Amino acid sequence: MIFAGRLAKALAVALLLPLASHCGKKEGPVRSLKLSEVAKLEKVYAPRKEAPPSEDIKTVLPQRAEALGDMLLSRRDYDSSLASYLQILKDQPERHDVRYKVGVILLLSGQYEAARREFSRVLQGNPQMVEAREGLGLACLQDRQNNEAIQEFRTAVSQEPQRAKSRYFLGLTYLIADRPRDAIPELETAIRLEPKNPAPYTTLGQAYLKLKNYSQAVTTFKRGLEVAPENKKLNYQMGLALANQQRYEEAFPYFLKAGDEAQAYNNIGVHYFMEGKYEEAAKCFQKALDLRPVHYQEAKINLERALEKLQTLTFGKEEKGKGN
Repeated sequence: MIFAGRLAKALAVALLLPLASHCGKKEGPVRSLKLSEVAKLEKVYAPRKEAPPSEDIKTVLPQRAEALGDMLLSRRDYDSSLASYLQILKDQPERHDVRYKVGVILLLSGQYEAARREFSRVLQGNPQMVEAREGLGLACLQDRQNNEAIQEFRTAVSQEPQRAKSRYFLGLTYLIADRPRDAIPELETAIRLEPKNPAPYTTLGQAYLKLKNYSQAVTTFKRGLEVAPENKKLNYQMGLALANQQRYEEAFPYFLKAGDEAQAYNNIGVHYFMEGKYEEAAKCFQKALDLRPVHYQEAKINLERALEKLQTLTFGKEEKGKGN
């Protein structure tokens, strides 16, 4: 329920990869993607065909190619920025910082095998570039090569034990690989190293949910909400943790902050349904539809399922009564 089929959403958080932002020939400092860029990453996950380089990119002076690529990348024009970086690599194949950017763009574009090749080439030339190691791990993770991803993140952690990002990626991958007990210490370390980042709290709480340790999950989500009280993921997960303890009145306001009132009633209804309380579930689903009568197919389907269960139970009781 927590992670099935949600690797892309995990990567939307995980892909805070650093991108080189300078224009010189030497490798230099790196920056992280802005939150505004991260929020739109999922839109580019579907594999896309590379667009041919424009005439401007083909003819631009080599010393300006990286600046142009960085500008295009900041505008999320991935195809054109890729063409600009490839122009640099044609003449300067040893530019590991530029090849790293190519790997990131391929990863965001859903070309996971190609991304793995580029990150591997970077690491052949610069095995200490932990950002490339993380990129390789993420490409493996998105390609469902969990064991390979774990190995890459372990290597990154061994290279820089105090790097919170590598710890988080390793914990996230353990959880996706259904190893929540292994995830917990890595995520706790990530929180200790970066206590203001809400992502490790969310994933740590999910690890406790996976273990059905709901009280510890609630405690973890509370810690996260102290850091980021408006975070929708943390609020939603807190609602789940409370609902799994049948604390529905307490769960409702968290579901409300994670979405809207209709979604909150639908979420509570799902938990009633899972308990076999179909009448209560049906009332919640009906309330969700009353609040949002159009464009809420999920609540409509859930209501139909709950009513079917009620009819089955009612029919069974009537048949049992006739038999007596």
